[in-house]
Amino acid sequence: MEEMQLDRIVYTNNISVEDYNALRKSASWIKVTEKRAAIAINNSFYLCVAVCGGKPVGMARIVSDGGYTYFITDVIVHPGYQGYHIGTELISRVLDYIRKDVLDGETVMISLMAAYGRESFYERFGFHTRPYGNHGPGMSMWVSRDITGNVVTL
Repeated sequence: MEEMQLDRIVYTNNISVEDYNALRKSASWIKVTEKRAAIAINNSFYLCVAVCGGKPVGMARIVSDGGYTYFITDVIVHPGYQGYHIGTELISRVLDYIRKDVLDGETVMISLMAAYGRESFYERFGFHTRPYGNHGPGMSMWVSRDITGNVVTL
């Protein structure tokens, strides 16, 4: 990739469902239905998208209860654009947004689920791997319903 192209990366706060799913596919992530993707995008507390040449090449978003809990999710950089600090810029912008949202005297919790082997990337920003202190390990589960109506836990 030409260095000149990287100079043209701009950051915006919106993404189409098609571009969202294209980014997910580029990272070999599970496809989200258009309906669920639209709901997720529209209900984001904050969304940051890296765009190069009119095409989204990275994103990160925050989901929040509006109180004290912030969850950073969908941190994706297209494989062809990795290694150019786009992920660092996305996380920096997301954390800056949260820090500006916190008022004097408040304490908030910022959580995320790092992809396997990517923990050190987030540790640079001050995140701790779990278990840590009195916090147990992070946990997750995927639930899927096949076209015959059977529910499967992945």
